[in-house]
Amino acid sequence: MFMIGRLLSFLAKSSSLIGAICVILMMLHVTADVVGRYVFNVPLPGTIVMVANYYMIIVVFIALGVAEEKNSHISVEFVTDLMPPRVQTGFSVFSGILTVGVISVVMIGGWTEAVKKTNIGATMEQGSQRIEIWQAYWLVPLGAALMALIAGYRVITTVTGWRNGLNETDVNAKFIND
Repeated sequence: MFMIGRLLSFLAKSSSLIGAICVILMMLHVTADVVGRYVFNVPLPGTIVMVANYYMIIVVFIALGVAEEKNSHISVEFVTDLMPPRVQTGFSVFSGILTVGVISVVMIGGWTEAVKKTNIGATMEQGSQRIEIWQAYWLVPLGAALMALIAGYRVITTVTGWRNGLNETDVNAKFIND
C-alpha cells in the first residue's frame, strides 16, 4: 500500500509541475500579446481563448489532486480539535468518503461533457480564427480522478492504520500554526 501512496504522490507532483509550467507559459503568452498589441500593433490571435480554455483549466483542475495530497484544502477545525483523537479520525474518514463521492460526481459530469465536446469537435471563435477547445474538457475528469483516488486512498489507509506514503504537509502546517 505504501508504494501506491508513493505513486499517487508522484502523479500529484507531476501535475504540480505541469501546472507550474502552464502558469509560466500563460504569463509569457499574455506578455507577448500585450507587447505585440501595444508596441507593434499586432496582437497574438487567440490569446483570450487559450488563457480561458487551456491555461486556467489546467492550473485549476490539475491542482485538485495536489491540494488533496498535501491535505491543504480549506478546513475549519474549530470544534473538532477539542474532540478526542478517535472522533477526529471518524470525522476525517467521513469527510474523505464525502470528498470521494462529491468529486466523483464532478469527474463523471466532466467525463460526460468531455465526450460530448470531443464528438462535436468543440471550437471557439476569436476574431477570424476558430480554435479547438475540446481537448481542455478532458482535464476536468483527469484532475477530479486524481483527487478522488488520493482521497479514497487516504480513507483506506486511515481506517486500516497502514502507512500511506503520501507527501503530506501536516508537519509543516503544525509548525506554522504553532
